[in-house]
Amino acid sequence: MKVFRTLSSMILLGLLTAALPAAANTCNSFATYTCAKSTPDIVHFVGTGTTGQSVGILLGSNTFNVTFMGNKSLAGDDLFIFAAGPNGLTGKVNGVGFTSLSSFPEGAAINAIKDTWSGMGILFNSPTFGYANVGAIGSGNVSITASGVGAGTILYAAVVNCDGKVLYITPNSEAGILPGNGVTTPEPASLTLLGTGLTALAGLVRRKLGRS
Repeated sequence: MKVFRTLSSMILLGLLTAALPAAANTCNSFATYTCAKSTPDIVHFVGTGTTGQSVGILLGSNTFNVTFMGNKSLAGDDLFIFAAGPNGLTGKVNGVGFTSLSSFPEGAAINAIKDTWSGMGILFNSPTFGYANVGAIGSGNVSITASGVGAGTILYAAVVNCDGKVLYITPNSEAGILPGNGVTTPEPASLTLLGTGLTALAGLVRRKLGRS
């Protein structure tokens, strides 16, 4: 019985340990910026729901908020937004374009991002990564507007101080994904043209069948 309890405890510990990387806010250096500590405080994306995937926050629109959990002062610090596009990276956040990024600052992000795209049925033929410095933080709640950023793009964030140290970062479970699946919805005018073309094609087929 004692052996069974010990074995059960070991299995439970193993399962908990295996689950930690997906939720942990681990920090890697990026560009010229380094980490103040391996597990910084958290930047949280505020969405309208959850995805049920490794990347946890469903962003209901192109305008959303990020909040900060921790005790550090944010005065003079900059907010960075990181993006992962499933098929290229376009657009801006708060008017700032993305700089190409070869390594992601959130330690387990790449696997979490790809798992989330797969789980949500989003095709990712050429994943692209970048970051944008959207400027100094004025409060613990910052509004972000993504313009021209593709559907299915996943967003993380970090707070960087004047010494280039990452103080806060978004763990996978707190990162957000923009709505949509990357499939372009035809505009009404396009649908009208499509309907007209199909009607004409049907008429042509009927005429040919009548002659035969």
